[in-house]
Order: sequence, then structure tokens, then C-alpha cells
Amino acid sequence: MKTVHFFIFFLLSFTSFGQSVDSLLCTPYINNGLALSNSNSFGFTGTYSTSGSIWAVDSFPESAVFHAELECTNLTDTTESYVIRIGKGGNIYSFRGAFGESVPPQWRNPNWVQSTYGGGTSYAPWVDEVWQMVAVDGTLNNPPDSSYFIHQAGVYLKTPEQTEPFYSPIVAEYYNEVGRSYSIVNWGQQAHTEDLLNTGFTSSLLYYTRYTVVGDGILQVDNMMYNFGDDNINFINVPWGGIRNSSLDHFFISDPSNNYALEAGLYGQTPVIQTSSTGGWVAWSDNALGSSASIGMAHPTATSTNGNVFRYGDAGDLTNPNNLRDYHVFEMIRFPSQEQLSFGTALSFRFYYVLGENVDSVKSTIVEHGLVSASFDSDFTPQKLDVDSVAYHIHSNGSTLTTSINEEGLMLQVTPYLNSYPLFLLSSAGEQFISSDPYHYSPVAYDGTTENIKLLGFLDNQSRVAVRYDTICSGESYTFPDGSLQVLVMENQTHLSTINSVQADWDSIVFTHLSVVDLDLDVIQTGDNLESVATGVEYQWLNCQDNYAEILSADGQNFTPVGSGIYSVEVSDGECIDTSACVTVNLVGLISNDLSRTITCYPNPTSGNLTINLGTQFSEVRLKLLDPLGKLVLEEHCSDRQWIEFYVPGAAGMYTAQLVLDDGKAIQFKFVKE
Repeated sequence: MKTVHFFIFFLLSFTSFGQSVDSLLCTPYINNGLALSNSNSFGFTGTYSTSGSIWAVDSFPESAVFHAELECTNLTDTTESYVIRIGKGGNIYSFRGAFGESVPPQWRNPNWVQSTYGGGTSYAPWVDEVWQMVAVDGTLNNPPDSSYFIHQAGVYLKTPEQTEPFYSPIVAEYYNEVGRSYSIVNWGQQAHTEDLLNTGFTSSLLYYTRYTVVGDGILQVDNMMYNFGDDNINFINVPWGGIRNSSLDHFFISDPSNNYALEAGLYGQTPVIQTSSTGGWVAWSDNALGSSASIGMAHPTATSTNGNVFRYGDAGDLTNPNNLRDYHVFEMIRFPSQEQLSFGTALSFRFYYVLGENVDSVKSTIVEHGLVSASFDSDFTPQKLDVDSVAYHIHSNGSTLTTSINEEGLMLQVTPYLNSYPLFLLSSAGEQFISSDPYHYSPVAYDGTTENIKLLGFLDNQSRVAVRYDTICSGESYTFPDGSLQVLVMENQTHLSTINSVQADWDSIVFTHLSVVDLDLDVIQTGDNLESVATGVEYQWLNCQDNYAEILSADGQNFTPVGSGIYSVEVSDGECIDTSACVTVNLVGLISNDLSRTITCYPNPTSGNLTINLGTQFSEVRLKLLDPLGKLVLEEHCSDRQWIEFYVPGAAGMYTAQLVLDDGKAIQFKFVKE
């Protein structure tokens, strides 16, 4: 059966969604479900405080597992109030109501502990007796030598090196205050670490969970599993969990008429119950008649898989000192066929926890809200175009990477689609890498080498991402890693290359951030002086009329030609060299003194001091002195002068004096310095 009416398709364009990327990454394929009740208050926190529950975990504090808390308060009926605590694996590790703490206290008999267990008697710290999803490939699960159990919660501490809890890494999460929900995505882990040393089992399962505080004593749970690996999952628990006998010692199963009966027995000895033979709900109470504060679960009676059954029973005996497990197991089982949870497919689920004054009130809430029919499971996996997308630019800063939203970047789908692979941003020891392989830094997930893992999205092929930076000069051509050639590159750009890797079945995605050096080639002409606008570069002035020959020693930002001509400047920043347009300098009015008025300069040759007699007094005289290489070495502005006296700096040689008089005439003459 496919309950397609529960699914929504994300046909939004990239620019249309206002919600965060984290919100989209955490969204399973299902709608929001029941309408929220406004009669209850709601609370959420990510700040740890003690729950007040006894856990029997002697090696680790509760803060080691805590990640978030959701609370619902009904002021008119406190038996419908509850607080759940979500562990780092996305599972419920604490569920408190009027009955107290309902999740078992994680007790282990010291005789069960082997000397190789790094966790001691706390080798299962909130990774077993919790509400979670579990998946198994039955063809590989051959206990006791090769146990294959992918936990949502985390791993057992069953190797000597494991002295701290390791919970299934969080790859995405989102808190929706308006929707009163918290969503989390985890990379599920192979729990039996002692077997992994021999089997090399890995996990390619993503577990999606969304908790919604509906109100009226109802907590909605939406789950999804996505398989991006080669293993064929054919046995799943959604959920696996249990109840504290000391809080809720009596278990009730409904029938199709919504009557219910008390059931008891040891786990493994009680019958397997077909959910289709029930009313779709079970309940627990501390009273054999069900007349005390109770908790129930509403679940689907039909399934898209090959079966929907549950097992139950006590896993311990509070009167037996050898097995003081305060634990009543409840295990909802489904059997996917070979194609339903193999590579590139997903299974989705919805069920409800319900609290009330007694079992009758729990039943009434379930019936009145139609929770059994609102529950479901489905094997729907969307096509690529049916889910929304996001695009990234990726930059590197040394060994770390940053992502930014850019519609011209790498396009990823935000949720898994049929036959897709995830792409993760992985961190280890100050380094980062982007890959579809969550084991990139270590083949053992729990050894601490991989410090953080973040889901970016999904794409068609297993991929790795590299970032490179390059610089070219404006107008040059450039060949990108994928072989594409771009000519006359004028602007900075980012190019995305997808190329075949040397490893089969993997794509390499390369971000090339190309910087274009565009040198400033403007030249400012002031009279007969030329100035390059470019700064922080090297200069070389050229004679355009002499095939762009270099002008000797004309290597400054300013250049004053000796004579009329056409000139340009070559500028270089050490990597790029470019040449300005040619500029014409016409020394209009410069005439030699034997064709003009009588002027004299003496002594000529001179050893340094020189006097110029203009023959008559001028109100304004401008003097420029050029050395034998044409470089300006002296500039003076004089008023009311007939004689000008100055010292000639520089080496011996032929110097040129340029005079501009107040009548606009320009005079140029040469003299010799010895």
C-alpha cells in the first residue's frame, strides 16, 4: 500500500524559498500531519539540565547524551503533559510524564561485561533501551561472529579503545518554533564495534526524524530511512524501544474494536503480533486495570513492506539480582523486500505517542483524532525533479572550506531522490574535505578522527570536491580542469568542472576561482609631463615611434620627454605586464635661443653652478632641467626675474634647460656639465 496522499513535492525554484537550507535538508517526504492544539504550551531548549531520572550508567553523566528537549504542558490535565529528551543520535532517551520516567535505566550486569569492553558496565550508554530506528541486512547478520545492526542512537563500547560514548553523528538539524517541531538527520552507525574489526561492516543509512508537539497529550513522530550504500536492508525496527517496568508495569494491546487486553510475558517468549489483528495501538500503565497515568502508541495496521508486526515482553526481572533490567521491550518490525531499502531508496513512517489519565483516555484521544489512520508507512522515493534544490559556491581558506549559497554554483537536491548520493562536508584535525564518503578520514567512524560531518545535499554520482585558485592577466585565455577553454577572459569568475576520477564510479568536482589582473593603463598628461595612474607596480616608458623601444632610465611613474614624440608606459605587477595606449607630446613653442631673444648662460661648461640671463625681466618664469637621459632633475617657478641662478645636480653630460616665460614663449637650450 502506498499512502501517496501524505507526500508533498518540492517544486520551488532556487530563489523562491525563504526558509533556511537546514529546514529543507531536514524535511522528510511527508506533510506536517495533525493540526496543532492551541490549548497547550510548548517549550524547546538545547541547554542541558538534569532530568532527575536515574539511569544506572555509572561511567558517564546524562549530559554526554543530551542534545535537545521538547516540552508540552497542559494546565487543565497534567496527565497529558510530557517532556522528551532527544539524544545526540536523534533518538528519544528520556520520556517523562505524570507516571515519571518511562525510558529504561540502561542497567547491565557486571557479569555480562568482557575485559575488552572500554565502557565497562556502561558499554551501552543510551544506545539500546531507547526509542530509535534499527536496520539489518539479514544476509550479513550472522551472530555471534558478525552482528549487523545499524542503530540510530549510536554504538556499543566494546573495544578497549572506546572509553567515551559515540552517538550517530548529526548531519543536519532544524527547530521550527511555529510548527512546534524539531527535525534531525543522523548518519546511523553499526553498533557492534567488536565485530567490525573482523567484518569491516559499514553503514550507508541516513535516519530522518521529526518530533512534533501536537498537544492534547499527542506527540507525532515522523521517520525516514535512506540507503545510499550497496547493502540490502531487509529487517527494520521503527521503532525499537521500551518502557520502565517500575513506572509502567502493565502492557495492553488493542483489538479491531478498540477494546484492549492486558498482556504479559518475557521478551522472546511472547507471541509475535500482527498489527493488522489489532486496533492499531498499544498502551502501558502502572495499574493492571489501566486506571493510572498511561502512555500509548498509535501505529499503522497496514504496511508497504512484507509485514508489520511487533514483539514485546520483559527483558529483565526486578526480583532477580542477576538480571535487574527495568525494561519492557517493544519492537515494531517490518520486512522490506529486496528493492524497497536497497541502494537509492527510502522508507517513510509516522506514528504517535499519546498520554492520558488512564488507558481509556489514551484510547479516546487515539479514536477522536483518528491517529491510527493518520499513521502510515510507505516505500515512496521521489524522482530528482520532484525535490527542491540548493546551489553552493565552495571556497577554501588554507585547509578549511566555506560554503555559500550561489545560484550559479554546484546544484544539489536538498533531500534524497531515487538512486542519489549524499555529499558531506567533513572535518578532521583542522582540515576539511567534501565527499560522498563519510569514511573519508577513517574507516572506523567512532575513533574520533572525523570530528564533524555536515550534509550539503544530494547528487547523481559519488563525488569529491576540490577547490583551486588561479590568476591570469586580463585578456588571456584559460583552460579549466574539465578541458574547456575560455578565450579573452576579462572578469573574475568561478567555474565548476565535473571530471572523471582515477577511481571508478567517482566524480571529481572542481571549483576554480579565477582572478583576472586588470592593470590600470591610464596616463595623465599635464603639459609635457606624463604620469601613469597605476600604483604599486613597475614602470617602463616606451617610444611608440621607435617600435616601442625602451627609453633609457625612464622607469618612474612620471616621465617628461626631451622632445616631441609619441610615448606609452609598460606596467608590471610581477605577474602581469601590459602597455598603455600611446600619448602624443607636442612641445609647442619650444625654440632654440639663437632664433629668439638674446639669452646667455654661464659658465658653459659648468662644474655645477649655472646662471641664466634672460636679457630682460619677466614676471613669471618656469624652469625644468632634464639630465642627459631625459629625466627631470630640477623644476623651479620664479617671479620677477631676469637672472636665474641654480645648481645642476647629477653626473657630467649634456643637460637640457626648458624655460616657459610669461608671454607664453618656450625656450629650450643645452649646456654641458663637467
